[in-house]
Amino acid sequence: MLPNHPLLQMIQTVERLPGRSNQAVWSVKTATDHYIVKMVFDPTSRQYDREAELMIPKQGNVFHALPLATGRTTTSAYGIYPYLSGRTVRSVLQETPELAPRLGQETGRALRCIHVVTAPSKMASWRERCQAKHDRYRAAIDGLLEPTWIERLDRFILERLPLLAGRPNHLQHDDVHLDNLLVEDGHLAAFLDYGNHDYGDPWHDFVKCGLFQVETSPEFVRHLINGYFENQVPERFWQLYSLYMAMVVFSALVWAERFDAEGVEMMQRRVQWIIRDHDGFQREIPLWYET
Repeated sequence: MLPNHPLLQMIQTVERLPGRSNQAVWSVKTATDHYIVKMVFDPTSRQYDREAELMIPKQGNVFHALPLATGRTTTSAYGIYPYLSGRTVRSVLQETPELAPRLGQETGRALRCIHVVTAPSKMASWRERCQAKHDRYRAAIDGLLEPTWIERLDRFILERLPLLAGRPNHLQHDDVHLDNLLVEDGHLAAFLDYGNHDYGDPWHDFVKCGLFQVETSPEFVRHLINGYFENQVPERFWQLYSLYMAMVVFSALVWAERFDAEGVEMMQRRVQWIIRDHDGFQREIPLWYET
């Protein structure tokens, strides 16, 4: 099942790991190294090649899980990644929640470093792509959200769409969450999983913090934002953040219905938390940030 590649010689142990539904993942130890091998069963996929092309500036001791090598077989495409040691932020905060301020600040500063990478020059504007994506989710929302809230969110989003004009096209990790961040010796050590990376407004990377992370550690997310902005969060950030959170109400529900039917009920609760935190979208700064 593993690809035949020069890095994968003198294999000592192989362990299958959990991964996305369309991807197989293995931990592979050789006589000299430890790798993570990811594979999709589509030989035309460029997922791993796109990750390998990323050139993220180094920042201290924070590493990024990018492929050392990529390749194809007749039935698959694969990427071979370095094994990065450490524990996830989620597991660390469960045992030592007092580390949330430090880890949040360190993650915010590292995320700002990721966001300096610019998009390919021929890419369409963020406004065009963001609005088109939202329109697709909006067209599929019927039956997943009360009509009253659909109308209210439509008005909120429409009023704020002009904010998208001129927003930069920079690298987005697009999956910043507590299980994609590694900690070692009490400090942020690595960002994992660039498989969903995109380009656009870098501030959009905070959406999944509001969707997933605040239920576990709002303190971590507060410090992540403060660290990113060196404790000087601009008003424009909250205007755009609240716009993106209103949009994510639609995308999260439609995504759950399509790909995670068992998780629709949980996603419905998360959406209600978002609406509550923004006081029915009468406020831009969420309650969890000011608490």
